[in-house]
Amino acid sequence: MASSVKKGKPADPQYTRAELMNHAEALFAVKAEVLHGALYEAAQQTFSIEETQARINQFMKAKVKG
Repeated sequence: MASSVKKGKPADPQYTRAELMNHAEALFAVKAEVLHGALYEAAQQTFSIEETQARINQFMKAKVKG
């Protein structure tokens, strides 16, 4: 009998802030300080690679308040 359970897209792996910071240059080609700024206001503690890259891109495009 066939199973009626649908297999969706597997969830992206989640990494802690510390793990991402330790590998910021290798994964995203940015310094850890940039990653810190990009994740500064995020409430969650774990992030996927794609989500982190999107936050970095948004952070880099933001205007500096003077």
